[in-house]
Amino acid sequence: MATSPYQLAELAAKRAQRLEVVLESGITRYWRYPASNSPEAAQTILFVHGYRGNHHGLEAIAGALEDFTVLIPDLPGFGESEPLPRTHNIDGYTTWLLQFVNTLQLADALVLGHSFGTIVSASAAARTLRNPLILVNPISSFGFGGVKALLAQAQNLFYWLGATLPDAAGNALLKAPIMVRLMSGALAKTKDRKLRAWIHQQHRDNFSVYANRQVAIEGIRAGAENTVVEFAPSLDQRVLLIAGELDDITSVKDQIRSVGFFPHAELEVLKNVGHLTHYETPNQVADLVREFARSL
Repeated sequence: MATSPYQLAELAAKRAQRLEVVLESGITRYWRYPASNSPEAAQTILFVHGYRGNHHGLEAIAGALEDFTVLIPDLPGFGESEPLPRTHNIDGYTTWLLQFVNTLQLADALVLGHSFGTIVSASAAARTLRNPLILVNPISSFGFGGVKALLAQAQNLFYWLGATLPDAAGNALLKAPIMVRLMSGALAKTKDRKLRAWIHQQHRDNFSVYANRQVAIEGIRAGAENTVVEFAPSLDQRVLLIAGELDDITSVKDQIRSVGFFPHAELEVLKNVGHLTHYETPNQVADLVREFARSL
Protein backbone atom coordinates (compact mmCIF):
# COMPACT_ATOMS: atom_id res chain seq x y z
CA MET A 1 0.00 0.00 0.00
CA ALA A 2 1.51 3.32 -1.08
CA THR A 3 1.82 5.81 1.73
CA SER A 4 4.27 8.47 0.54
CA PRO A 5 2.78 11.66 -0.95
CA TYR A 6 4.39 11.11 -4.35
CA GLN A 7 3.15 7.52 -4.49
CA LEU A 8 -0.35 8.68 -3.60
CA ALA A 9 -0.23 11.30 -6.35
CA GLU A 10 0.86 8.64 -8.85
CA LEU A 11 -2.00 6.36 -7.83
CA ALA A 12 -4.50 9.18 -8.23
CA ALA A 13 -3.13 10.09 -11.65
CA LYS A 14 -3.61 6.49 -12.81
CA ARG A 15 -7.33 6.57 -12.05
CA ALA A 16 -7.88 10.12 -13.32
CA GLN A 17 -10.38 10.87 -16.09
CA ARG A 18 -9.89 14.17 -17.96
CA LEU A 19 -13.21 15.90 -18.62
CA GLU A 20 -14.48 19.36 -19.50
CA VAL A 21 -17.60 21.43 -19.05
CA VAL A 22 -18.72 24.57 -20.86
CA LEU A 23 -19.85 27.29 -18.47
CA GLU A 24 -20.80 30.93 -19.01
CA SER A 25 -17.20 31.75 -18.05
CA GLY A 26 -15.77 29.45 -20.73
CA ILE A 27 -14.39 25.91 -20.81
CA THR A 28 -13.32 24.40 -17.49
CA ARG A 29 -11.21 21.25 -17.62
CA TYR A 30 -11.52 18.99 -14.64
CA TRP A 31 -10.34 15.57 -13.52
CA ARG A 32 -12.50 12.86 -12.00
CA TYR A 33 -10.90 10.30 -9.71
CA PRO A 34 -13.54 7.58 -9.23
CA ALA A 35 -13.61 5.63 -5.99
CA SER A 36 -11.75 2.34 -6.20
CA ASN A 37 -14.82 0.35 -5.18
CA SER A 38 -18.46 1.11 -6.12
CA PRO A 39 -17.76 4.60 -7.55
CA GLU A 40 -21.44 5.23 -8.24
CA ALA A 41 -22.29 4.76 -4.56
CA ALA A 42 -19.27 6.62 -3.19
CA GLN A 43 -19.50 10.12 -1.76
CA THR A 44 -18.16 12.90 -3.99
CA ILE A 45 -15.71 15.59 -2.93
CA LEU A 46 -15.01 18.66 -5.05
CA PHE A 47 -11.50 20.11 -4.59
CA VAL A 48 -10.74 23.80 -5.23
CA HIS A 49 -6.99 24.34 -5.56
CA GLY A 50 -4.85 27.33 -4.61
CA TYR A 51 -3.31 30.30 -6.41
CA ARG A 52 -1.02 29.47 -9.36
CA GLY A 53 -1.74 25.79 -8.86
CA ASN A 54 -3.75 23.28 -10.86
CA HIS A 55 -5.35 19.88 -10.29
CA HIS A 56 -1.96 18.18 -9.85
CA GLY A 57 -1.35 19.96 -6.54
CA LEU A 58 -4.16 18.13 -4.75
CA GLU A 59 -3.70 14.71 -6.33
CA ALA A 60 -1.89 13.26 -3.30
CA ILE A 61 -4.96 13.90 -1.14
CA ALA A 62 -7.15 12.37 -3.87
CA GLY A 63 -4.86 9.35 -3.84
CA ALA A 64 -5.36 8.96 -0.09
CA LEU A 65 -9.15 9.19 -0.52
CA GLU A 66 -9.57 6.13 -2.73
CA ASP A 67 -12.94 5.43 -1.09
CA PHE A 68 -14.34 8.75 -2.38
CA THR A 69 -14.95 10.05 -5.89
CA VAL A 70 -12.92 13.23 -6.21
CA LEU A 71 -13.36 16.04 -8.75
CA ILE A 72 -10.57 18.59 -9.27
CA PRO A 73 -11.08 21.37 -11.80
CA ASP A 74 -8.31 23.69 -12.95
CA LEU A 75 -9.40 27.15 -11.85
CA PRO A 76 -10.13 29.51 -14.77
CA GLY A 77 -6.90 30.84 -16.22
CA PHE A 78 -4.76 28.14 -14.59
CA GLY A 79 -3.71 24.74 -15.88
CA GLU A 80 -5.89 23.81 -18.85
CA SER A 81 -8.99 25.90 -18.07
CA GLU A 82 -9.81 28.99 -20.07
CA PRO A 83 -9.45 32.35 -18.30
CA LEU A 84 -12.48 34.27 -17.13
CA PRO A 85 -13.93 36.81 -19.57
CA ARG A 86 -13.74 39.31 -16.69
CA THR A 87 -11.43 40.24 -13.82
CA HIS A 88 -9.92 37.29 -11.98
CA ASN A 89 -11.07 38.39 -8.54
CA ILE A 90 -12.90 36.56 -5.76
CA ASP A 91 -16.28 37.60 -7.14
CA GLY A 92 -15.38 36.18 -10.56
CA TYR A 93 -14.07 32.90 -9.17
CA THR A 94 -17.07 32.62 -6.85
CA THR A 95 -19.48 32.94 -9.76
CA TRP A 96 -17.49 30.32 -11.65
CA LEU A 97 -17.55 27.86 -8.72
CA LEU A 98 -21.31 28.22 -8.26
CA GLN A 99 -21.82 27.61 -11.99
CA PHE A 100 -19.58 24.53 -11.83
CA VAL A 101 -21.45 23.05 -8.87
CA ASN A 102 -24.86 23.77 -10.39
CA THR A 103 -23.99 22.49 -13.87
CA LEU A 104 -22.52 19.22 -12.59
CA GLN A 105 -25.33 18.88 -10.01
CA LEU A 106 -22.99 18.60 -7.03
CA ALA A 107 -25.43 19.70 -4.33
CA ASP A 108 -24.62 16.59 -2.27
CA ALA A 109 -20.83 16.83 -2.59
CA LEU A 110 -18.37 17.94 0.04
CA VAL A 111 -16.34 20.96 -1.03
CA LEU A 112 -12.66 21.13 -0.08
CA GLY A 113 -10.67 24.27 -0.74
CA HIS A 114 -6.94 24.77 -0.23
CA SER A 115 -5.24 28.14 0.37
CA PHE A 116 -6.64 30.60 -2.23
CA GLY A 117 -9.33 28.00 -2.88
CA THR A 118 -10.56 28.41 0.70
CA ILE A 119 -11.43 32.06 0.00
CA VAL A 120 -13.30 31.13 -3.17
CA SER A 121 -15.15 28.30 -1.39
CA ALA A 122 -16.09 30.47 1.61
CA SER A 123 -17.25 33.27 -0.67
CA ALA A 124 -19.45 30.84 -2.62
CA ALA A 125 -20.90 29.53 0.67
CA ALA A 126 -21.69 33.09 1.73
CA ARG A 127 -23.85 33.31 -1.41
CA THR A 128 -25.80 30.17 -2.26
CA LEU A 129 -23.45 27.19 -1.81
CA ARG A 130 -24.87 24.98 0.96
CA ASN A 131 -22.39 22.09 0.78
CA PRO A 132 -20.37 21.17 3.88
CA LEU A 133 -16.93 22.79 3.64
CA ILE A 134 -13.41 21.63 4.39
CA LEU A 135 -10.92 24.51 4.34
CA VAL A 136 -7.31 23.34 4.24
CA ASN A 137 -4.70 25.96 5.15
CA PRO A 138 -7.38 28.68 5.04
CA ILE A 139 -6.29 32.25 4.42
CA SER A 140 -7.46 33.71 7.71
CA SER A 141 -4.79 36.27 8.63
CA PHE A 142 -5.74 39.25 10.77
CA GLY A 143 -2.62 41.22 9.87
CA PHE A 144 1.12 40.90 9.41
CA GLY A 145 3.99 41.92 11.61
CA GLY A 146 7.75 41.42 11.89
CA VAL A 147 9.17 38.95 9.39
CA LYS A 148 5.75 38.33 7.82
CA ALA A 149 5.43 42.03 7.07
CA LEU A 150 8.78 42.01 5.31
CA LEU A 151 7.82 38.93 3.31
CA ALA A 152 4.51 40.53 2.32
CA GLN A 153 6.33 43.67 1.19
CA ALA A 154 8.79 41.61 -0.85
CA GLN A 155 5.91 39.74 -2.50
CA ASN A 156 4.12 43.00 -3.29
CA LEU A 157 7.29 44.39 -4.88
CA PHE A 158 7.81 41.21 -6.90
CA TYR A 159 4.29 41.22 -8.33
CA TRP A 160 4.36 44.98 -8.86
CA LEU A 161 7.47 44.56 -10.99
CA GLY A 162 5.84 41.65 -12.79
CA ALA A 163 2.85 43.83 -13.63
CA THR A 164 4.83 46.98 -14.50
CA LEU A 165 7.57 45.64 -16.77
CA PRO A 166 6.88 45.08 -20.48
CA ASP A 167 4.82 41.95 -21.02
CA ALA A 168 7.64 39.59 -21.99
CA ALA A 169 9.96 40.76 -19.21
CA GLY A 170 7.19 40.85 -16.61
CA ASN A 171 6.02 37.36 -17.46
CA ALA A 172 9.59 36.07 -17.42
CA LEU A 173 10.05 37.50 -13.93
CA LEU A 174 6.83 35.95 -12.64
CA LYS A 175 7.87 32.55 -14.00
CA ALA A 176 11.57 32.81 -13.13
CA PRO A 177 12.73 29.38 -11.87
CA ILE A 178 14.81 30.96 -9.09
CA MET A 179 11.76 32.79 -7.72
CA VAL A 180 9.64 29.63 -7.85
CA ARG A 181 12.42 27.71 -6.08
CA LEU A 182 12.74 30.33 -3.33
CA MET A 183 9.01 30.23 -2.73
CA SER A 184 9.00 26.44 -2.63
CA GLY A 185 11.97 26.31 -0.28
CA ALA A 186 10.39 28.79 2.11
CA LEU A 187 7.07 26.95 2.35
CA ALA A 188 8.35 23.37 2.57
CA LYS A 189 8.94 22.26 6.17
CA THR A 190 9.76 18.58 5.77
CA LYS A 191 13.34 17.41 6.39
CA ASP A 192 12.87 14.44 4.07
CA ARG A 193 15.17 15.17 1.11
CA LYS A 194 13.25 12.99 -1.34
CA LEU A 195 9.95 14.60 -0.39
CA ARG A 196 11.44 18.12 -0.60
CA ALA A 197 12.81 17.33 -4.05
CA TRP A 198 9.38 16.13 -5.19
CA ILE A 199 7.70 19.26 -3.82
CA HIS A 200 10.18 21.49 -5.66
CA GLN A 201 9.59 19.50 -8.87
CA GLN A 202 5.83 19.89 -8.45
CA HIS A 203 6.23 23.66 -8.15
CA ARG A 204 8.60 23.79 -11.14
CA ASP A 205 6.13 21.85 -13.27
CA ASN A 206 2.87 23.48 -12.20
CA PHE A 207 3.35 26.87 -10.56
CA SER A 208 3.76 28.79 -13.81
CA VAL A 209 1.05 27.14 -15.93
CA TYR A 210 -1.37 30.02 -16.34
CA ALA A 211 -3.01 31.64 -19.36
CA ASN A 212 -1.37 35.07 -19.25
CA ARG A 213 0.19 37.66 -16.98
CA GLN A 214 -3.20 39.24 -16.24
CA VAL A 215 -4.39 36.03 -14.57
CA ALA A 216 -1.36 35.89 -12.27
CA ILE A 217 -1.49 39.56 -11.29
CA GLU A 218 -5.24 39.71 -10.74
CA GLY A 219 -5.12 36.46 -8.77
CA ILE A 220 -2.48 37.64 -6.31
CA ARG A 221 -4.42 40.86 -5.75
CA ALA A 222 -7.58 38.87 -5.06
CA GLY A 223 -5.77 36.74 -2.50
CA ALA A 224 -4.23 39.77 -0.81
CA GLU A 225 -7.49 41.72 -0.57
CA ASN A 226 -9.72 38.94 0.84
CA THR A 227 -9.72 36.36 3.63
CA VAL A 228 -11.98 33.54 4.72
CA VAL A 229 -12.88 35.45 7.89
CA GLU A 230 -14.90 38.10 6.08
CA PHE A 231 -17.30 35.41 4.79
CA ALA A 232 -17.33 33.21 7.90
CA PRO A 233 -20.32 34.75 9.75
CA SER A 234 -22.59 34.05 6.76
CA LEU A 235 -21.81 30.33 6.58
CA ASP A 236 -24.62 28.21 8.03
CA GLN A 237 -23.20 24.81 7.08
CA ARG A 238 -20.68 22.76 9.03
CA VAL A 239 -17.08 23.69 8.33
CA LEU A 240 -13.86 21.83 9.05
CA LEU A 241 -10.70 23.93 9.18
CA ILE A 242 -7.37 22.11 8.76
CA ALA A 243 -4.27 24.16 9.53
CA GLY A 244 -0.53 23.54 9.56
CA GLU A 245 1.27 24.30 12.80
CA LEU A 246 4.14 26.01 10.92
CA ASP A 247 2.11 27.83 8.27
CA ASP A 248 3.88 31.02 7.14
CA ILE A 249 0.77 32.40 5.43
CA THR A 250 -1.69 32.24 8.35
CA SER A 251 -0.46 31.55 11.88
CA VAL A 252 -2.11 29.01 14.17
CA LYS A 253 -2.96 31.91 16.48
CA ASP A 254 -4.98 33.53 13.69
CA GLN A 255 -6.57 30.20 12.75
CA ILE A 256 -7.74 29.68 16.34
CA ARG A 257 -9.12 33.21 16.43
CA SER A 258 -10.91 32.73 13.10
CA VAL A 259 -12.94 29.74 14.34
CA GLY A 260 -15.06 32.05 16.46
CA PHE A 261 -16.34 33.85 13.36
CA PHE A 262 -18.01 30.70 11.98
CA PRO A 263 -21.42 29.61 13.33
CA HIS A 264 -20.51 25.89 13.00
CA ALA A 265 -16.77 25.24 12.61
CA GLU A 266 -14.09 23.06 14.13
CA LEU A 267 -10.31 23.35 13.77
CA GLU A 268 -7.70 20.61 13.44
CA VAL A 269 -4.00 21.52 13.53
CA LEU A 270 -1.42 19.23 11.94
CA LYS A 271 1.97 19.21 13.63
CA ASN A 272 5.35 19.86 12.00
CA VAL A 273 3.89 21.06 8.69
CA GLY A 274 3.18 24.47 7.23
CA HIS A 275 1.21 25.66 4.21
CA LEU A 276 1.95 22.56 2.11
CA THR A 277 -0.21 20.02 3.92
CA HIS A 278 -1.43 18.82 0.51
CA TYR A 279 2.14 17.79 -0.35
CA GLU A 280 3.63 16.89 3.03
CA THR A 281 0.75 15.33 5.00
CA PRO A 282 -1.94 14.18 2.51
CA ASN A 283 -2.67 11.04 4.54
CA GLN A 284 -3.42 13.07 7.67
CA VAL A 285 -5.60 15.49 5.69
CA ALA A 286 -7.48 12.54 4.15
CA ASP A 287 -8.06 10.98 7.57
CA LEU A 288 -9.61 14.21 8.86
CA VAL A 289 -11.74 14.54 5.71
CA ARG A 290 -12.98 10.97 6.09
CA GLU A 291 -13.82 11.48 9.76
CA PHE A 292 -15.66 14.73 8.98
CA ALA A 293 -17.65 13.08 6.16
CA ARG A 294 -18.76 10.26 8.44
CA SER A 295 -19.97 12.73 11.06
CA LEU A 296 -22.35 14.55 8.71
